[in-house]
Amino acid sequence: MRVRTAENSSTAEEMREFSDFLLQVGEGRHEGHLVLGKKYMKLPGDMVIRNPVENPDDDEEIGHGAIPKGMTRLIDHMYVNVNNQEIRSDEYFANRTILTTTNAVVHKINVAVVDRLQNKAREYLSTDVVEDDVNGAFFEPEVLHAVCSGPRVH
Repeated sequence: MRVRTAENSSTAEEMREFSDFLLQVGEGRHEGHLVLGKKYMKLPGDMVIRNPVENPDDDEEIGHGAIPKGMTRLIDHMYVNVNNQEIRSDEYFANRTILTTTNAVVHKINVAVVDRLQNKAREYLSTDVVEDDVNGAFFEPEVLHAVCSGPRVH
């Protein structure tokens, strides 16, 4: 998480509350759901986007690697102006976060968002070679391939 300075006192309070919430979740101190039990937690309403499908099993049949309709609706809601050049910036993406359970889901979301971008595609190349052979063992290609630190796996 990045540390940011608040623009005013109300923003500072909001940032403090959100930081406290994340710490509680990360440290396992967040209160469990009253009905469903401690394994489940209730998220603040402003962090939730409702899925209009009553039963998630009725959402759709999905194949391997496909994005479920519920996830598509979520991405459409969060990134509605992704191609509006007047508002799109690093800040636009920094202010939109989708929390997921695994890096594999993060990768699917990143691919779905990138597919919505209408800009000209660019290809960035990477290498699996370390110049210093002495320290090369610290960066095995298998380890590098397992890391998903950006929008695309290298």
